[in-house]
Amino acid sequence: MTHPLLSLSGVRVVFGEFTAIDGIDLTVDEGELRFLIGPNGAGKTTLVDVVTGRTRPTSGTVTFAGQPIHGRGEHRIVRAGIGRTFQTSVVFEELTVLENIDLAAHFRLGPLALLRRRRGVTPTVGGVLERTGLAPLAGAPAGTLSHGQRQWLEIAMLLAQGPRLLLLDEPVAGMSHTERERTGELLTEIAADHTVVVIEHDMEFLRRYARDVTVLHEGRVLTEGTVSQVQADPRVQEVYLGRSQRTATVGDERDTLVPAANNEEG
Repeated sequence: MTHPLLSLSGVRVVFGEFTAIDGIDLTVDEGELRFLIGPNGAGKTTLVDVVTGRTRPTSGTVTFAGQPIHGRGEHRIVRAGIGRTFQTSVVFEELTVLENIDLAAHFRLGPLALLRRRRGVTPTVGGVLERTGLAPLAGAPAGTLSHGQRQWLEIAMLLAQGPRLLLLDEPVAGMSHTERERTGELLTEIAADHTVVVIEHDMEFLRRYARDVTVLHEGRVLTEGTVSQVQADPRVQEVYLGRSQRTATVGDERDTLVPAANNEEG
């Protein structure tokens, strides 16, 4: 019997009187490219925080590769094979693209081992540079990269760590159309040999690149399925259209999830 790579069972997270996650059951199989969507306050980022050890669940269990990980520290979860990006890029700006990826690739080494190791571009680092399209920028300081290039560098740093599961928080936010297309192609390619979960608000991007979608609402799983199944679900239309037919945005997020036949985003 094949078990899911990631499984959440009855996960609740309560902050004082506020329930951020209210009994979520969720499974992600090996090799999935899963998109996680929902309005503001739906619990998306809190869920990722629970999986990565930044937040401990009030109750429930989280299992990864058959082992319970709820309650483990962040570093132990990274070493178990889970990597994530954040909405705000986190790179070492004074270091080059190559040096950032190289540090990520050797994160398991201690400080002395890092100093003693041989210098040069390892096959792992070289392969990641090529895969993410960053090879021409290998010698550029990370601080000089465009917004999209910085996001690709973060993804490259994750890949260099060799994770089984990548959790990407709004990877195309603020990108140009061309950068979004390149990112979508990159995620599709990465999903060929990794499991990828994407938190996203860009619905045009989701319709184009998503395979499986989980919709969260008020800390619960509202529905799951393909893009077409999710778009056709009356509950999803109520959650999104009940708010966004009156206004084009929810806060600063593009949260309109309208079936393409009715109202395609430009």
